[in-house]
Amino acid sequence: MYKELVKKSSFEIQTVSTAIISGLLGGLLAAVLMRFNIETSTNSIIDLRIIPFMLVILYGNWLSTFITATLIILIRFMMGVSTYSFYNIIFILASWVIFCFCFKKIKNRWVSIIVMLTLSNIVYTVLTVILSAGESLNILLISTYWIICILGGLIAVYMMDYLNETELIFKRNNKYAFTDPLTGLNNVRSFDLAFNKAKSKLEKSNESISIMILDIEHFKQVNDTYGHLEGDLVLKKLAAILKMSQDPKDIISRNGGEEFSVLLNDCNHKEAYEKADSLRKVVENSFFAVKNGTITIHVTISIGITTYNDTTIEIDQLYNHADQALYAAKKVVEIKFVLIHKLLIQFLIKRRIL
Repeated sequence: MYKELVKKSSFEIQTVSTAIISGLLGGLLAAVLMRFNIETSTNSIIDLRIIPFMLVILYGNWLSTFITATLIILIRFMMGVSTYSFYNIIFILASWVIFCFCFKKIKNRWVSIIVMLTLSNIVYTVLTVILSAGESLNILLISTYWIICILGGLIAVYMMDYLNETELIFKRNNKYAFTDPLTGLNNVRSFDLAFNKAKSKLEKSNESISIMILDIEHFKQVNDTYGHLEGDLVLKKLAAILKMSQDPKDIISRNGGEEFSVLLNDCNHKEAYEKADSLRKVVENSFFAVKNGTITIHVTISIGITTYNDTTIEIDQLYNHADQALYAAKKVVEIKFVLIHKLLIQFLIKRRIL
């Protein structure tokens, strides 16, 4: 229940507002548990208020703990002013010290929870003995309270940990549903959403839209020479260059493998070409560190560009046409590579080196 109440207040980042909300909700839950109590004698009650207090200490900070403790004390006085109400202050403050000490000093989480609840129950029992001097104690009721309190505390912490982990996994999966986990760029799904949004926008305006598709030339050689982990470092560095070199409004995506795309909103073909040429030069002049920085390599990229209402009038074929342009660019690079290779061999033969 407590996790459900504070699910919008992240425990990972404890701001003042989230701490206040957590503290108030912890006190509210303690009030509910105090409402459903067991009366042992006049103005003396048994309840599980200590469990939400413990949860706030474990998952909150000092401010949320202070708010919860204050609310528990105030609510107890609202239920009746008596000696038991003042002893409740001692119980809460003593439990606060015990919980904080055990949480910091005992490394094993579950052992620390059992110890802190046990010590808190000892404090509660001692106070009960003092207050009931001259009266017979209900040993069965006290023993039952001990068992329920410890088991309830363990179950509450287990559920909180489970729900926190589940929420973390959900957020991670939700993020990776639209983000490439390696580079942090948009993935294919995000690209499709951005492209469809851009198409809808074109229906209301006459803006140009361009797409750049690029990939690393001879990237397989990088993986074969240095390994796939080093190849991943090259991809990350290229992603960082793309982020730095493009406008904030441009949609940068990793479409798979070593292929990336940049969706350029309100960008004509001339502007797209200039951006692509600038990007090509930046990558070509960059150093890519591998093998823990002991080796630096250079990579080059091929880029295909197409623009709606300029090089193509079929908006749904924009990506395919850019891909075809990329293929053509790569063929030119391959032809240049072959020609250079042949010229080099001829030169070496003439010099009688081969």
